[in-house]
Amino acid sequence: MKPRVAFLTIGGPRIGLGHVKRCLALARALAAEGAETDFVVSPDAQVSRIVEQAGFRVIERPWERAPEIAGAAARELAADIVIVDAYVATTEHFEALKPLTGCLVVVDDTAERRLPVDVVVNVGAGTEHLSYRVLPETTLLLGTRYTLLDPAYAEAPRRPSRARVERVLVTLGGSVHPEALAAMVTAVDAVLAGAVLDVVVGPFGATSGVNGHARSGRNRVVVHGHLPELRPLMREADLAVSGAGVTLYELAATATPTVMVQTEPFQAANVAAFERAGVAIFAGPAAAPDTAGRVRDTVAALSKDAVRRAALGAAGRRLVDGDGARRVARELISMPVRGGKR
Repeated sequence: MKPRVAFLTIGGPRIGLGHVKRCLALARALAAEGAETDFVVSPDAQVSRIVEQAGFRVIERPWERAPEIAGAAARELAADIVIVDAYVATTEHFEALKPLTGCLVVVDDTAERRLPVDVVVNVGAGTEHLSYRVLPETTLLLGTRYTLLDPAYAEAPRRPSRARVERVLVTLGGSVHPEALAAMVTAVDAVLAGAVLDVVVGPFGATSGVNGHARSGRNRVVVHGHLPELRPLMREADLAVSGAGVTLYELAATATPTVMVQTEPFQAANVAAFERAGVAIFAGPAAAPDTAGRVRDTVAALSKDAVRRAALGAAGRRLVDGDGARRVARELISMPVRGGKR
């Protein structure tokens, strides 16, 4: 029998699409293993549309508001595997969900909550030694070996080999940071000439802050709204300026040399781990007054150093090989059934 899987997650203008993107990546990998998958998302029309366009059924419920709502949704779907990815999920949510499914999974970045679950997945760099408060039988899948990216990222990246920077990807992720994004575009535009700047504002962003560069900048600026997949732009880019969320791991898997800009406090761990691994260069927090200047100086230096760009890209691919979602999917499908469910 095909296992039934239910994801409980959340996204929107304030928190972005990181949780949703990695759930979609795992959902695709599970579907390739024969699973039937549904999503329960906190009501947001844009998030629901993104999940539906990816080919999965969506039920909108404010599940994060109370364990009882989450439990009712899981009971309605009768899922063999329930996967929760949201910082707002509490220990009480997991206690309510555990009796309702054969395998309860949490995607957790912090190790701050008590997690009475069957499986913990932490996809972050440098997380292998975190101490989790879990049950004795809980399985821990930790580190970039399990980074949840679309299975397409497992393909070895084929990248242009150019002495000069001709194409730059600029994106700060799915949440809304219009002023910071415009400042990053200005910084990159100031130190390059004759390049193409692909600027991705995401589904919740406004294009007004960067449209001026499309008309008057030194370089050609192409402004993109929501794109179902950034991988084609990453593979064409000689360099990226990016927020430090899920996109950072996609850039690593595509061997794209990257300048990091921290847009949220929880990204600090990613920044530190990527710096230690020599994968990306940190310019600073998005809100700091000197970050745009650091982006400008770093892009200027990297634009003249093809060897350094290649080294950053190679280090990224060593850290994130893009096959994590398939590894997690196969682990979940092969796990023994608990309580006679499935």
